[in-house]
Amino acid sequence: MNNEQTEEPKLLAGGKIMSLFEHLAELRTRLVRAISAITLVFLGCIFYATPIINFLKKPLNAALPLEEETLHFTGPLEVLFADMKVAFFAALILASPYWLYQFWKFIEPALYVSERRYVLPFVWSSVLLFVAGISFSFYLIIPMCLDFLLTLGMEVGQPMITVSDYLSLLIIMVLGFGFVFETPLILVLLASLDVINSKMLSMYRKYVIVLILIIAALITPPDPVSQLSMAIPLYIMYEISILIIRAMERRKMVRKRADETGV
Repeated sequence: MNNEQTEEPKLLAGGKIMSLFEHLAELRTRLVRAISAITLVFLGCIFYATPIINFLKKPLNAALPLEEETLHFTGPLEVLFADMKVAFFAALILASPYWLYQFWKFIEPALYVSERRYVLPFVWSSVLLFVAGISFSFYLIIPMCLDFLLTLGMEVGQPMITVSDYLSLLIIMVLGFGFVFETPLILVLLASLDVINSKMLSMYRKYVIVLILIIAALITPPDPVSQLSMAIPLYIMYEISILIIRAMERRKMVRKRADETGV
């Protein structure tokens, strides 16, 4: 009876007890706020779509010969759709601090009180990693992939790249890298919730490598340079996650021993 009385307050204090409908209501609230923020930023970005596209063309301009026109369009609506696509892409990035904050606030009720102080560090870390992944892709990986693909293509013909094709490739790769760089935080979160542990991650490493290669193949163009440029960072992030989780587990063990011994 004493054990039940001492355990129940811990669960209540930690925010672990929450009904399904409360979870759904919380999820709806967070989604509405995140979508509203992205929509507001999108409406602002739509007026700056052309300068944004000109900025996004820089890797392509550097990869193509100077005499080549960088982008073409094949229909009167293609540029309009491209403007909307780019505005949404920019809004997703610019509003990322807010929608990532909503994500972590949705996760917060599942954490114990002692863990909730890490929510804001998790928010800022996730924003920094998201921006780092985007920058890594835009300034390093995409130019390298374009150089490889265009050099290969110009051996048999002249490039005629459309606005839609280029932006689709760039947005998928840039956002893909942004989310890939979130891997350590997601795995650390799952470890904090006792869903996974470092032993499990190490044991299933060979299966994860196959999964990483599949993800890289789905997100990037079908060439080895692009696929390896995503697979290698993703695997490095996975190994970093294992090291962080091991450190967390050691810290928990030290705390547990201290509680048991009363030191």
